[in-house]
Amino acid sequence: MLSPAPAAEAADSRIDGADRFETSVLASRQLPAGDAVFLASGVSFPDALAAAPVAAAEGAHLLLVRPDGIPASVQAEISRLAPTEVVVLGSEATLSSAVAAQASQAAPRADITRIGGSDRVETSMLLLDRMRQHTPVRDVWVASGASFPDALAAGAVAARDGHGLVLTTGADAAFRQHLAARMSGVERFHIPGSVASVGNDVQSLLSSTGRSVTRFPGADRYETAVQINQRFTPARSGGQLVLASGTDFPDGLVGAVYAGLRGEPLYLTTPGCASSGSVAAERDRVGSRGITVLGGVTTVSPVAAALVPCGALNASTSDLLDRINRERAAAGVRPLAADGCLTRMAAGWASEMAAGNLAGSAHNPSLTADARACSLRGWGENVGRTSGGGPDAARIMSAWMASEGHRNNILRASFTHIGIGVDRGSNGSWYYVLDFGTR
Repeated sequence: MLSPAPAAEAADSRIDGADRFETSVLASRQLPAGDAVFLASGVSFPDALAAAPVAAAEGAHLLLVRPDGIPASVQAEISRLAPTEVVVLGSEATLSSAVAAQASQAAPRADITRIGGSDRVETSMLLLDRMRQHTPVRDVWVASGASFPDALAAGAVAARDGHGLVLTTGADAAFRQHLAARMSGVERFHIPGSVASVGNDVQSLLSSTGRSVTRFPGADRYETAVQINQRFTPARSGGQLVLASGTDFPDGLVGAVYAGLRGEPLYLTTPGCASSGSVAAERDRVGSRGITVLGGVTTVSPVAAALVPCGALNASTSDLLDRINRERAAAGVRPLAADGCLTRMAAGWASEMAAGNLAGSAHNPSLTADARACSLRGWGENVGRTSGGGPDAARIMSAWMASEGHRNNILRASFTHIGIGVDRGSNGSWYYVLDFGTR
């Protein structure tokens, strides 16, 4: 057990509603009121992606709704905003007439406008038309209409910098016709993602217009977001970083408008940890004062929110096992082998400790039952906590070896297997669990 007082953390924040709809409301409440509210489906991504730069250009809010109605929390937010116009995105197959009717009830003085094409591509083109009525559009992002991740960071940049964003599913005749009708004033096209996201046929079509075409082909969705921000977000620009899940779309949809209106960059992460150290490097490059996380801890965990790479977390676990077995070797005791069932036990309790920001001495109350479920003949547990920075195997091992009970568990000759769990609490503390077992 190691339980020093937690160190002070940077001023980070989390926008986390009870569901995706309430999360969109909480994001809306942090923005200045505008004259319009855009309503998009919270169960599919395309219309909200294309609407982000349009809503931002008008200083409008983007809220998520159900296909067949508006959740109560969203209705209350519409009433609070008292817009003069509510824009319903998509055809009635996407958002039903009931949505429009409930929007009218929530904002009785507002005009209700529907922008919906025959498909997601046409809807995005109609949204671009609306944007061009308000402001000249010289840069247009052309993003995949089949998947959401690459367009999230692009949408935030577009929302901030006055760019348009349209969707494509390929350079078919319909897309060619839509594009040809909207070339006036366009000087540059940008493509977020590799050819697996937006094909070479689309890039060739864009190039044939005589406009410049730039592709941002990151190795994955996370690196694509980094590439886009490296190009469009200036160094030392400050502000917050906005962080959204790259595996689940709803929170990131409202994040594009939120980040764009606040002039902040949006990045993506895997749920449990950072896919690499790239976003941490971006935090330093732009001089970020903190991070705003979109969604709950199951969407973006505290470890991911701390920008700790998955490799570093895995390395910490491996480091702990190596240190434990070096101590056992020095004591003339055979090494412990990693065990899947014990690892699940340890990781589960480390997660529980982190979720509750528990004391470093809080043992798993279900340890005996869990150990018996793993068919163990004997078992034991070490728990601990460190604060500040990243996971610190050396520090926690030093504390355990200085404690007789913890040291005895580490050196017990009858133990044959081990599971190790490491997780981070929202208080900035790192939690460690060693579950020992005899097979």
